[in-house]
Amino acid sequence: MPSYVLVKDNELVKDGSPDGRIAFDVDGTTLTVRDVIEGEEMEFRVDREPDLSSALPELFPSPVDDAVSFETVSLVIPDYASIVFRDVNGDHVARHSDSIELERGSYCIEVNGVTKTLIRVTDVEIAATGDGDPGPITISFDRPRTVSVGARSFHTRPEATITVPDDPVALTEVVSLLGSSIKEFSPERSWPTLRGYPPRIERGDSLDVPSPLSVPDTGVEVVVRPTYADVYRLSTLSYYLGARMVTGDAPAIRLDTGYEERLPIEGEALEERVTELFRTWFFLDTLARTEGYVPSDRYEYDAVGPDLPFYPPNLADQSMSERLMEYLEVDPETVEPHLPAWPTEAVLRPVSASAELLPHLAHVLAPVRVRGDADPSASDAPVGIATSPQAAADLSAFGPSNTSSGPGKTAPSCSSQVPSPDADPIPAGASVISPDAYENRLRRQIPERGTLSVAFLFEDEKRARSVRGSMVEPAELDGIGSLDVIGSPSRDAVVETLSDPDLDIVFCEASVTAGITEADGSLRLNGRDEAPKLNVFEGTRNAAAGVDAVERGGAGAIHLSDSVSPDRLRTMIGLLTGGSPIGVATQLSLRDGPVTARYVGDPSTAVAVDRGLPTQLYSCHSQADDTYRVGCRSFLSTEGLIGGEYRFTGVFIDRKSFLIGTSVEAGTTDASGVLDIHSEKSPVLEFSDELVLWSDDLSPDEITAMARSRRSDVRSTESACETSPED
Repeated sequence: MPSYVLVKDNELVKDGSPDGRIAFDVDGTTLTVRDVIEGEEMEFRVDREPDLSSALPELFPSPVDDAVSFETVSLVIPDYASIVFRDVNGDHVARHSDSIELERGSYCIEVNGVTKTLIRVTDVEIAATGDGDPGPITISFDRPRTVSVGARSFHTRPEATITVPDDPVALTEVVSLLGSSIKEFSPERSWPTLRGYPPRIERGDSLDVPSPLSVPDTGVEVVVRPTYADVYRLSTLSYYLGARMVTGDAPAIRLDTGYEERLPIEGEALEERVTELFRTWFFLDTLARTEGYVPSDRYEYDAVGPDLPFYPPNLADQSMSERLMEYLEVDPETVEPHLPAWPTEAVLRPVSASAELLPHLAHVLAPVRVRGDADPSASDAPVGIATSPQAAADLSAFGPSNTSSGPGKTAPSCSSQVPSPDADPIPAGASVISPDAYENRLRRQIPERGTLSVAFLFEDEKRARSVRGSMVEPAELDGIGSLDVIGSPSRDAVVETLSDPDLDIVFCEASVTAGITEADGSLRLNGRDEAPKLNVFEGTRNAAAGVDAVERGGAGAIHLSDSVSPDRLRTMIGLLTGGSPIGVATQLSLRDGPVTARYVGDPSTAVAVDRGLPTQLYSCHSQADDTYRVGCRSFLSTEGLIGGEYRFTGVFIDRKSFLIGTSVEAGTTDASGVLDIHSEKSPVLEFSDELVLWSDDLSPDEITAMARSRRSDVRSTESACETSPED
């Protein structure tokens, strides 16, 4: 079966290597589009054996990695998630739901599935037949036509690895290449699906750049002093801009218009300015794209647009430098109240080992700060830690500045209290980050909600029975495929469970591991080198056991300072198995209680996916006329990246969309409307201090009782940054 990939000289070659992102395989009348990075395939059955020739990616209205052309009169698409018919400019024509007939014209058919494929055909009448379900659909043309098929990898993992020596100047060359994963540098790159995963970095003896990678040509340079601290602080901004990073006497951003934006010299002031510019420019990109590939009608646009000195969509076709010149005219305070709450902020030690974290932090668009001793006294001190501003915020959808006209103000980044990787233990709410945690997440398949395997280990049989009951009564907790609650486990059972890679979540009571805990807090597991995806350790502030679990293959860990009640455990596990990021799940389930949490791995790590939807928290406040004021807040994660949008469904179907990671007032409804929201499975309902998961029973009387119980101790956004006195 021949395999074809396009190369730079636009010639077709047979290829057995994974150098290209997309490959096209022909076997008889079957054309297979192969996503090389993801290892996924999408098949098309053609009415004749396709004779492939190269096609220009520029033919398509949105980016494709490679494309081919061939003649056909019909195609059968056996497996897909959705099919959208557009004109050749990308404007929406129809969505396939049943049989469709389109008059003569030129079309681009968007097929979404395990990869994104575009089928371009001109001057043709189209008939599409199928039963409306995700079953085979036949697309027929009124006569044989040359079609062009282009595809884009979802690119959710690095396509290559760059080796760099321990030299900050060499690292600037590597950071310049991180933007090679971005599909284009219009404002559309603010969509997460167009950014890709940057190439990974590994340390070595010399600089080695794989041939497919090249520095984007965006006309922007980021100037840094030749120090690790400067390189790290500007790495995420450089990635997002697709900028070439160069060394100089002082930090700056140079545009090919001739303008230079000088940046502060002092480290903390530099961090603040870079983060301010990055967030402002990112947000303005999301406004400039509103008439682009995915037209949207957003709350934020209505709220900010009148205060801008330009009409954002007019900037979409300008060069990067021209757009940034316009963006620099905007006061960051104008957009700050409408920014999404950032899922991850990083603090790196100014050492060469931190470089391997840069691609992973760029992928989640994490601002980077630098703290800590370059030569720490503790040999096991982390090279980096992270915090989650979205988890540190008041998680209610009704913040102090939320109004019915738009999103509420998100929490500040707490930059005045930046934690240090020298702290022992790490501060509550912080997370130890390492390349292993990110790489393990990439290696391990993320399970769908409803299929997760969960195990609990308790020394106390009575507590084990209580927790087992909370997981199944009054209703079985949604999200779990298999549940095992073990009381008084043997040492062998503990070792076996804590080293079982087939388990998604393992919760471990402190006393269970007392006999196998080393002086540094790590665990003796008889040389086992595997671990569950997420480990939750109770009764410890030392993150060593979680670090050890990640080194054995885990994707993350949660360390809880004290014992957790069964009802709060039910909520925490329900949030985790429903796709909530670990930082948000713990903060929501443990808020207003004495238990604090520390993490290992990115605090926005999700251990489950729920049909591609973000976690949504619907806050319900009772009104005097038996109606309920409802606000919605959505949360970002490693599976739902920043830049995506969300639109209300069901009872609020006529509302505008908003950026994931923001909060907005949805409107008012009665008890039946609240029950309709509850029936949609994904939303988590909040009534005062109580959370209701989809699998929890809910009646109109319970809604009335909970919604009228007002919270008396509302926390301000300022206090959200404070650490518990005991920590």
